[in-house]
Amino acid sequence: MKRVGLTGKTGMMFALGFFLILSACGGSNSSGSGQGAVGISVMDAPGDFDHAYITVKDVWFHKSDTADPRSGDWLKYPLTAPVTVDLLALSNGEMQSIWSGIQLPAGLYKQIRLFLEPTYPTSANPAPPGHTYFNEVVTGPSTTLPLYVPDAYHGIRLVGAFTVTAGKSLNLAIDFDAGHDVVEFHEGEDYLLKPRLTYFDLDNVGAIIGQISTGGTFTTTPRFVIKAERMATAQEMIDSGATTSYHVIRRWTVPDANGRFILYPVSTLVTSTWDVVLRGLDRKTVIVKGVPIMKGATPASNATDLGTIDMMQASTPDYAVAGSIQSPTGAWVQFYQTLQGAAEAPYEIRFRHFNPLFGAFRQNFELNNDQILVGSYVGNGVLSALTATTPVEGIGGYGAVAGAFLYNRSAAAPVSSSTTTVQFAAPLAVVSSYQSRTVSGAITLHTPGMMMGHMDKGLLFAVNGGMIVNTLNGTNSAIDSQMDHGGSYAITVPGGSASMPLPGALYGIDAVGWSSSGALYKAVAVPQIVDVRTGNDTADIDMLPWWRW
Repeated sequence: MKRVGLTGKTGMMFALGFFLILSACGGSNSSGSGQGAVGISVMDAPGDFDHAYITVKDVWFHKSDTADPRSGDWLKYPLTAPVTVDLLALSNGEMQSIWSGIQLPAGLYKQIRLFLEPTYPTSANPAPPGHTYFNEVVTGPSTTLPLYVPDAYHGIRLVGAFTVTAGKSLNLAIDFDAGHDVVEFHEGEDYLLKPRLTYFDLDNVGAIIGQISTGGTFTTTPRFVIKAERMATAQEMIDSGATTSYHVIRRWTVPDANGRFILYPVSTLVTSTWDVVLRGLDRKTVIVKGVPIMKGATPASNATDLGTIDMMQASTPDYAVAGSIQSPTGAWVQFYQTLQGAAEAPYEIRFRHFNPLFGAFRQNFELNNDQILVGSYVGNGVLSALTATTPVEGIGGYGAVAGAFLYNRSAAAPVSSSTTTVQFAAPLAVVSSYQSRTVSGAITLHTPGMMMGHMDKGLLFAVNGGMIVNTLNGTNSAIDSQMDHGGSYAITVPGGSASMPLPGALYGIDAVGWSSSGALYKAVAVPQIVDVRTGNDTADIDMLPWWRW
C-alpha cells in the first residue's frame, strides 16, 4: 500500500525532538557517462499486526562503511514527498518501489542510510492523510498506536558492499522485519522499531515456493512460519564472536489463506542451496535439507517448488518460556535445535527481542515439544519421506543464545519444558578487541515549569545506525526520576582506544519520557551523536515536551 504524505518541505523543523527534513544537498538526478542507475524497493516479512506503517523520506549512499551522518561525501536523495508504506502488505515476495533511476557515480559503495519521518506529527508537519502518526501499528478495526523509532534523525544504517557500473542498472530491495523488529514498548500504548535492516541485489536472488497442509481444511490458527536458512559465513562468525558453526535465516514468510508460501528474494551470492524450516504452534517442526535455488528465478518463473508439506499435529502441546537479560538491553535471543550427526549445526527455530524497557520478554512465547521431521529435496515438487528425529538437545529441548550488535553471542543456555525461564544474568561478553566505553552527560528539561511533575518514566537509548545497542531504564538507572526534574546519566557501549580504535563506534543518544498514569504527557530528546572510537565521550540531552507542539 502506498500513501503519499507531505508535500516537499525545506529547512529544518522540530517534532518530538527530531529535525524532520535533512539537507537535500549532495544528490544528483542527472545522468552521465560515469553513472549507473539504482532503484530501491522496500519489502518485509509478516508480523502479528494488521498493519505496520512507516514513512520514508530520504536515502543516502557512501563509499565508506564507517562514515557517520556528519561525514562528507554523502550522496543524498530526498523524496519529493515522503511515502507511507504498509510493511505488512509487503510479504510473500511483494515489494514496493520507492526510488527508481537514481543516478550514482560508478564505484563500490559500502553503506546506505534510510531516513524515516519522526513518529509524532506536529501542527507544522501533520500526519499523512488517513493516519494518526508517521510511523504506526494498527491492531484490530480501531486501534492505532505510535511506532517509535529511536534516533530516526540520524538514519537507519545498512552496511554491505554493492557496485554501481557505468551505464548499467542495479535494483536493491531493503528488507524490513516487522514480525521480529516491531517490539511492544508499553503494553497497549505504543511500539518500538528495533531495525536490523539488510538489502538484496535483485539480480542475484532466487525463489522457493510450496504449500503446507494440515490434513483437512487449511487454517492459519497455528501461525505457521517458513524460513530459509544457510550456514553462517566466516565473516558472520567473526562478527558474532561465535566459536562453533550455526545456521542463519535470510528470508522467512507465512502461508496465505490456502497454505501457499513464497520465499523471495533468497540470495544466491553465498550459496545456491538452502535448508527450509517450517514450524507452527502445536505442530511438529519440519526441516527440508538441500533446497537449490536458481539465480534470476522469481515466484512466477523457475522458482524451486517444494510441493505440499504435511504439518502434523504435535503429540505433546507446546510450552511457554520467558527470558530476561541485564545488559545490553538491546539484545535478542534465538532458540536453536541441532540434528543428529557430526556435520550438523544448530538451526534457528524461534527468535525474540528483549524489550529494552524491561530487559525481558513475556511468558507467552511457545516452543514445540516434539521430535523434528526431517527430509530432503528430490526435485520437481518432490521431497524424500520425512523422518522423525530427536534433536541433540532432546525432545522439546533447545539451546537459547543471546546476541546483540557489537557483542559476542552468549553460550547456549539449555531450555526444555521443565526449564522454561531463560536468564542471562551477566552482560554479554564484549568482543575481545572492543572495550567497554562510557557515554555520560546531563539530562535537562527544556521547559521545566511546564514539564516538572508530569512524567515519571523514561528510557535512554544508545543507538548505532538505528540499531539499539543498550538502554538505561528504571530498573538499571535513575532515568525515571530524571524525567521529572533532570539529572545526570552514564551508559556503557562497545568502543575502542587510541591504540586500537573501533571504526564505526559512533552512537546516537536518544531518550523518551512519559507518564505512567496517562498517555498525554510524553517527551523526547534532540538526538546527539557521540564518538567512542578511541575513548569515552559526553552528550547533554535536552528533553522536549511533545504536548506543547
